[in-house]
Amino acid sequence: MMASIWITVKKEIRSILRDKKTLITLLAFPLLIPVMIFLYAYIYEGVEDASKYLIGVDYQPNTTEITLMEEANLEAKVYDDKEVLEKAYSKGEIAGYITYLEDEDKYYLYVNEDSEEGMYVSSYVTTYLEGYNEYLAKLYLIGEDIDVDKAYANVEYEIVDLDGENFILLMMFTVSFTYIVMSIVLATTNMATSATAVEKENGTMETILTFPIKVRDLIVGKYLATVIMGILSSLIGLVLTLGSLEIATNSFEVFEDINFTFDMVSILVAILVVVLASCFIAGLSIAVTSMAKTYKEAQSMSSTLNMLTIIPMFISLMGMEIEKWYYLVPILNYTQVLMDIFSGNLDLISILMVILSSVICVVLVITYILKQYRTERVLFHEG
Repeated sequence: MMASIWITVKKEIRSILRDKKTLITLLAFPLLIPVMIFLYAYIYEGVEDASKYLIGVDYQPNTTEITLMEEANLEAKVYDDKEVLEKAYSKGEIAGYITYLEDEDKYYLYVNEDSEEGMYVSSYVTTYLEGYNEYLAKLYLIGEDIDVDKAYANVEYEIVDLDGENFILLMMFTVSFTYIVMSIVLATTNMATSATAVEKENGTMETILTFPIKVRDLIVGKYLATVIMGILSSLIGLVLTLGSLEIATNSFEVFEDINFTFDMVSILVAILVVVLASCFIAGLSIAVTSMAKTYKEAQSMSSTLNMLTIIPMFISLMGMEIEKWYYLVPILNYTQVLMDIFSGNLDLISILMVILSSVICVVLVITYILKQYRTERVLFHEG
């Protein structure tokens, strides 16, 4: 029995290794994870270190105004009059311009608020002018011999950080761990398609069944080969994810305050989770693809599994509250529990719920597959 199963496992893995295109796809997909992480890191670091917006003015800002502009992410360039400002803006030399009418004692900001740049400039200029207005008000109060602290310090406040979820970390975790589960689906569905639909389409299934091997041993061997490919792909993805997150959090200033838990316990629990995910998804892949008559049909049917893997990403990014029952739902729970593990929210009950649901679902799906393959309709795509 074990010999027959092992022979089938080796045969299926050997067949997938011969297909270089498929093998490259399966192993290259996890490489998208570090690319995505460092892309996010670069984008957020770029936003954090954005260069100042250059605006034009037709007056000479004083030292206080220059300081307030710098604090508001602005840099001013002085022009002679409004006509020159208009020409500079039309040429793209400045992001907007301010004119000051002395007789009205009023500033006018000219900017295209329909553009992203214009929206930022408008917001930054408002911050600068409100800051300058407050500065002038304080000077007036001091001139009138009025205590500025009594006028402005009537309300005291302090911001208390409730240590909620960091959006940047949430974004990276959600996409990264979704990719890991997607890599399992991609690896197992390709392997399962090769082991079932392709063999039926090529007519080799009938030949295999003439050998002295039980259908049960054949299916278990195909299942284990599919599990192995899923585990291999997921472990590569997990290593790349954790390595990339560790490098990103240590290399980019914008991630300095991110709470990323990286220890041996977390890694071991994560490995257990991806192994369980591979066992269940492998069985599900075989169950789905075994009903297909051709390679294209199997690929089309298995695409539904890929759609399921992105549901946790939408739930997480929408900020929906996760209930305990969610950890009992296979495929959806794997992404969530991996996020919990490495964000410092490791919960024993949630882990046990994931293990329990996975074991039950694996038993059910294997039982279903064995039942499927006892019928000639599934074996020889009849009907």
